[in-house]
Amino acid sequence: MNPLLNNEETLYAYLERHAKQNALHQISIVLPYARQMHKGQYRKGKEKIPYICHPLMVAYHGLALGFEDDTFLSAALLHDVCEDCNVAIEDLPVDEETKRIVALLTKEDTPKAKTEEGQRAYYSAIAKNPYATIIKLLDRCNNVSGMAAGFGKEKMMRYIKETEQWFYPLIAYAKKEYSVYENQIFLIEYQIRSVIESIKQSKLRTFA
Repeated sequence: MNPLLNNEETLYAYLERHAKQNALHQISIVLPYARQMHKGQYRKGKEKIPYICHPLMVAYHGLALGFEDDTFLSAALLHDVCEDCNVAIEDLPVDEETKRIVALLTKEDTPKAKTEEGQRAYYSAIAKNPYATIIKLLDRCNNVSGMAAGFGKEKMMRYIKETEQWFYPLIAYAKKEYSVYENQIFLIEYQIRSVIESIKQSKLRTFA
C-alpha cells in the first residue's frame, strides 16, 4: 500500500491538524462524519483500501493547491457521501453553501441521468460553480491516478473515453472562466493528461 496515497491515518491527521490550526469548525465535524459514513466501504482493486482514503486525498490535494477554507475542504470530503451512502443533502452537517456544492457533485441514480443529455446537464451545472468544478477535477485526477491498479482493460478504456469527452471540456471551460485558479487547473490537467497518455501508449497497447 502506498504510504502517501492510501494511508488513512496520515491523511486524516494532516487535515485534522489543518482544521485545528486554522479554527475551521466545519471540517472538524465533517472529518469524523465522512469517515463514519464511508465505514466498511473499500476502493476497487486488488488492495483493500478504505474508501475514505479517496475523499481524504481529494481534500488533501486541494489543500496542497492552496484551497484552505472550510467550504472547499468540507465539500471535497463529502463529495461522495450522498451518492454512495444514501444520505440526503439536507441532512449533511454543513452550511448551505457547502450543501449546494455537494448537491452539484452528486449524480442522480436515474435512467435519464445516465444518458448523454443527462451527463451534459450534470457537467454543465458543475461548471457554473468554481469550487464544484475544482473538486470534480481533483476527484477525476485521483481516480485516473489509481485506475491502472484497479481497472481492467474495458473499464479503463471507458474511463479514458469518459474523461476525454467530459473532463477535458470542463478543464478548458475552467481555464477560461476561473482564471484566478489558472495555476491549480494547470497542475490538475497536467496530471490527468500525463497519466492517460502514458496508459494509452503502454498499458492499453499491451492488452491489444
